[in-house]
Amino acid sequence: MVYIKSNPTQISLLPTDLRHIIPKDHICYLIESVINQLDYDFFDEKVAGAGNPSYHPRILLKIIVQGVCDRVTSSRRLEKLTTESVIFRYLSENLHPNFHTISMFRKDNSEIIKSCFLETIEVAKRMDLINLNKLYLDGTKIKANASKSRNFSKEELDFLDDYLDKQLDNMDKTDLEEDKEFGNSDGEPKIPPHLTKKSKLREKVKDMLKDIRKSKTQIKFAKEKINSEKVKEVNLTDMDSKIMKMKKGRYFEQAYNCQLLVEDKSELIVCNNISNSPTDVGETIPTMEKFKDEQKRDIKNLEICQDNGYSSPNTSEYYNKEKVIAYIPDQLTTKELHGKNRKISRFDIDNFELNLQKNQVICPEGKIMNFHRKKIIRRNGKEKWTNVYRTNKCKDCKFRQKCISKGCGKNYRFAEINPHMRQIRLRFKTKEGIETYNKRFHKGEVAQAHILYNLGYREFSSRGMKNCENQLNLVSIAYNLKKIQIKMNKVISNLTQKIEVVINWMIIELNSDKL
Repeated sequence: MVYIKSNPTQISLLPTDLRHIIPKDHICYLIESVINQLDYDFFDEKVAGAGNPSYHPRILLKIIVQGVCDRVTSSRRLEKLTTESVIFRYLSENLHPNFHTISMFRKDNSEIIKSCFLETIEVAKRMDLINLNKLYLDGTKIKANASKSRNFSKEELDFLDDYLDKQLDNMDKTDLEEDKEFGNSDGEPKIPPHLTKKSKLREKVKDMLKDIRKSKTQIKFAKEKINSEKVKEVNLTDMDSKIMKMKKGRYFEQAYNCQLLVEDKSELIVCNNISNSPTDVGETIPTMEKFKDEQKRDIKNLEICQDNGYSSPNTSEYYNKEKVIAYIPDQLTTKELHGKNRKISRFDIDNFELNLQKNQVICPEGKIMNFHRKKIIRRNGKEKWTNVYRTNKCKDCKFRQKCISKGCGKNYRFAEINPHMRQIRLRFKTKEGIETYNKRFHKGEVAQAHILYNLGYREFSSRGMKNCENQLNLVSIAYNLKKIQIKMNKVISNLTQKIEVVINWMIIELNSDKL
């Protein structure tokens, strides 16, 4: 076997500037540019004064965001990558934060992470990659960091509480009896310390007492949550999460309901919202109000597409008030969109014409039904409403028996129609309305598919709604930056142009920071 000897004098040193190694169109430059332009005044005030220097938030945030893009969420793994990976060494500015520092920053700096998410939207606006006038809202369930077996009802919590009380009483009695009998001794022959490594009985008892008292505190909070929120069960591991039906209802998990609001042009996430509601029906209003607050704009004349899980009288009323053009099919419309058209009679409720200006209904025979009252229906803790219209001109109608309208006494006939839901339903009667809504399938659901499959984010590693919302913002940042990079690659096809755009962008941002 022949070995080739190397000449030490011919070994060239690696360039000190890591940008000579990293591809010019790598996503790390985009991550760096977005994070560098955030406002860090709060940090300067926080660390002002004497003490050891702290890692700047931009360094830790860049490491964490790049980790999410590369499907690395472990803080220990991120610490290792700052030594082994050229990308992470560049983003960390050749520093190597401890995994505990990375973990605590991710947990304690939710505001700056949220600011970074909003900054990705601002970057997209400046690059003309975003359309906030047409949105798609869809939800996905992400598993909580908790087990279903840790769910307890009020009766089970009462039993556990009583059991722990008895255990504490027994342990206290045992301590008193042993103190009387043995004093400072543990009741056993003394063994010289150098001959044994066993821990003392008293220390073990103290550890047990600590665990029991911790459990007592958990049970106390769980009972308060059951009483305040009027729920049947609470999970002792993550009290904010709930049992939910996962994909297509095949199984149940302890999870959170994550709402993603996606725009039409580049399919970027422009707002997200997290809740513990197992269904989507009540998630529209809080998500849209959060969007209005974060973007500081109204939603008048905005087009929005949602699936039938969001259809409800309250949602349709909200959109009518905000003058939003909504496409939300009800159950009947969904069947029609899937080709399951039903045979409807002449006197089907769809054939009753609604005059919104006069608040009247006209039956197929031309009889006018005036508004009578608003009917509220409460069922299974949910509230629905509809308008009731009535007329007394149907007494001699020959189609009286075939008519869908309900009778009351001998004189009046009634019809129940929700005007706002009817207005939305009529949009699906046109070809343009159906084509607009059909885009939801490949635009509105792309974000959740990318998060679940490409980023591999199927389970939260944190506990509690606030911490999980923080993680959802991190995932949204990674998703948006990847989308922006893809759009840049499509718009700028020439590699040289890509390099110039990225470098010029960085120079502009650096100069603005100096000013």
